[in-house]
Amino acid sequence: MKKIFKIIAFMSFAATAIAQTPLTLQDAIQIGIENSKTLKISELNVDMAQEKSSEVNANRWASLAFKGGYTRLSTIPSFLVTIPANTIFPGSPEESFPFYQNVYNYYNLQLQLVQPIFTGMQLENSAKAAEWTAQASTYDSKADESSLKVQIATAYWNFYNALQAKEFMQENLERANLHYKQAEDMMTQGMLTQSDVLSAKVQVSNSQLQLLDAENKVRLAAVNLNNVLGVPLTTEYTVSSIPQAGDTTMPQMVDLLHQALDKRSELQSLKLKYQAADAAVAAAWGAYLPQILVVGDYYYQRPNQRIQPPIDAFKDTWDAGIQISLPIWNWGQTGSKVDEARAQREQADWAERQAADNVYLDVTQSYLNFKEAKDRIAVAETAVNDAEENYRISDQKFKVGLVTNIDLKDVESALLQAKLNYSQALTDLEIARVNLEKATGQL
Repeated sequence: MKKIFKIIAFMSFAATAIAQTPLTLQDAIQIGIENSKTLKISELNVDMAQEKSSEVNANRWASLAFKGGYTRLSTIPSFLVTIPANTIFPGSPEESFPFYQNVYNYYNLQLQLVQPIFTGMQLENSAKAAEWTAQASTYDSKADESSLKVQIATAYWNFYNALQAKEFMQENLERANLHYKQAEDMMTQGMLTQSDVLSAKVQVSNSQLQLLDAENKVRLAAVNLNNVLGVPLTTEYTVSSIPQAGDTTMPQMVDLLHQALDKRSELQSLKLKYQAADAAVAAAWGAYLPQILVVGDYYYQRPNQRIQPPIDAFKDTWDAGIQISLPIWNWGQTGSKVDEARAQREQADWAERQAADNVYLDVTQSYLNFKEAKDRIAVAETAVNDAEENYRISDQKFKVGLVTNIDLKDVESALLQAKLNYSQALTDLEIARVNLEKATGQL
């Protein structure tokens, strides 16, 4: 029986070890990108835009189409030719015979070749618009990927912060238990009252509640991280990346703005969309101009209608020519399409300007948040060192009765809060860093 228990315990430990997968930030980003449904949709949008570009561009070149059909014709009286009597020789009777054979089964096989020659630049400009739209969709996909990276990094560091908070709560509970044991010993020695011991016991209970709350926050942070990564919510990870508190170089604000205007995917996309809208205006205006096509047909028909009299046999013929069309009046339809395209171009122009303003705001906010987070690190670290030293001194004084139970409890709470603040500062710095990278187009 003991052997079975050992095997079960070993299997449980092995399963836990397997489930507790070490996870770096880069691993998390890679997993999230591979599993993201949003990015899958975004990539399909890119594929559709590229195929649409190929479809529009194909309209510029010659097309070859095959047509075939069968028609059954109703019967009609034959067209007769009458030869009067005595026409061929004296005494010959009057005779009638069909001038041509009636054919009631009609078979048609046709190949048609059409090559646009001039379309008022409609096809060329439409192809350019589709191509730029496809390129814009690529930048849109990159913007979606950058946003996803920020979500993953934020969830990752929040999970890290939750684990740190849990660790600090565990340490705080251990200090509270030690304090409670010391209080009982000191009460035995007559140095503390029963009230002081009960106060220390309450502190233990409060620390246990804080630990339970911290453990729950860890589970919630883990679930949130798993959801962003697109993995089962029960997956368990251990954080293996740590915040880089020492890497806090502050570049110039002006340089960051120039970098953002050059690299932000959203701006690149909107610039291409404006070019596409401009090409769409030219394409719409081209409808005012003549349309010239070269058309060629090859017929293989039974009977072939160009051959007279009709013969119930397959015969081939062909034709070729040039077709020219010029719109005269369509109740302002072309003008409306041109005005619509111009409005869309103006809309794209204003969207690009608005995006530039948003980028300026985004960079400014991200820069200030990063600067604040950087400045908080040193302050929070100093606070932790001071709180630890204060606790060490207060604990020694408490043991000899120079500090009250309430004073020591306040010192413990201050130490816990200082550590939580430092962990939060590290987390905020990493989140501010990734947001600044996204804002400047580096992510």
